[in-house]
Amino acid sequence: MYILASAVLLQSCTDNSYRGTIDIAGVSDEPMPVIVVVGNPDNIFVSKGSGAIDNETEVWKNAPVYVYSFRKDLNTSFDRTSSENAVECLVDGSKDRDGAMSGKMARIGELDSYVTWEGPEDAVYYPLNTQPYDFYAYYIDDMQIPDADFVRTPDEISFPVEIDGSQDLMSAKATLLDEQLENAGYTDEDKANITNYAYSAYTAALNIQPVIYFKHHLVRLRFDVYSGFEETTGKKIYVDRIEVRSKTKGVFTVASKSADRMGVDFSGDDRPLTDRPLLALKDKGGAELQRVELPYAGDGIGMENIYEGTPVRIGESLLVAPDTEYQVILTLTEVLESGRHHQNVSRTYLRTSAGNSFLPGNQYTVRFAVYGVTEVGTSVTLTPWGDGGSLEVGQDSPPVAVEIITD
Repeated sequence: MYILASAVLLQSCTDNSYRGTIDIAGVSDEPMPVIVVVGNPDNIFVSKGSGAIDNETEVWKNAPVYVYSFRKDLNTSFDRTSSENAVECLVDGSKDRDGAMSGKMARIGELDSYVTWEGPEDAVYYPLNTQPYDFYAYYIDDMQIPDADFVRTPDEISFPVEIDGSQDLMSAKATLLDEQLENAGYTDEDKANITNYAYSAYTAALNIQPVIYFKHHLVRLRFDVYSGFEETTGKKIYVDRIEVRSKTKGVFTVASKSADRMGVDFSGDDRPLTDRPLLALKDKGGAELQRVELPYAGDGIGMENIYEGTPVRIGESLLVAPDTEYQVILTLTEVLESGRHHQNVSRTYLRTSAGNSFLPGNQYTVRFAVYGVTEVGTSVTLTPWGDGGSLEVGQDSPPVAVEIITD
């Protein structure tokens, strides 16, 4: 789960004074803007297919997110657009473009955690009453989804996606935080009202805004190579490519009255593993992977303790479909002292034990032990995605047992 808001930040901005005169029964004498919090200055998005979102980059980069908001009512239908019924659908892309089926685009501020609405309608306001609304948001990196691909039913919104290994996919529904109810000035009645009327002009007047926690829907694979060959061999070994066969075609449900249905479903991609596309590992920023020369093994590092050495991290990472198996293809080139070149392609299958899976929101490090161009060992470990603070490994599950099969 990727935390995209700081409750502390919200509380530090909160006071009990209303703008205008709003109460449980009535309306405000001043319009209340819809403000969505989707970021923390310590975290950032990197757009345009540059890879997984975590805490390793410097500042927010105006990353685009898409927002829907619907009236919190059993009779509300998600197939209604805002241009058709702005009371039932408070926010979607049709506010800016007639016929748009997407969420309304917003961008993350570079200096704070609040979105800036994109498009002709750069401000949105709540109805002047206490009617609450649900908020949904999604992130699709640099994907472009045409309006014709959106499926909006009374209960949910979805569209097909095809991943290429470099795009992070996330979605979320805003949930009222316990921290937002901890203001010392709130009575029990205030807290009950806030809970009942989140999110509305009433809660906006209290500066209680929808807070988004994005959840990763893909599996992140990182690749470390450990050297097991010594300088006395006189050879040099290079990593040319790393590729993974994965499911790539899925259906992304970005808003649903049943929150457990939100996410990306790849079950319809039933191609055999060997027929699935090869997703190529890239460098940071989405650049093509450059050949990497491996160092010689350190002192005291041998075949039995190779993983005690210092690894070489190859590329950025690959974002793949959650599954029970992948094929990983490692291409190495060996150059001998004589100048003779020899390239070898190593194919390894990673398969989980029965009933288990590589889980969305988790990061797995694939470790290659390279003793020679044709002598490669492989292991897999579960590692935290991010720094363990505001970015957590997706589901609290034990490390998955992985069977390594090498051709």
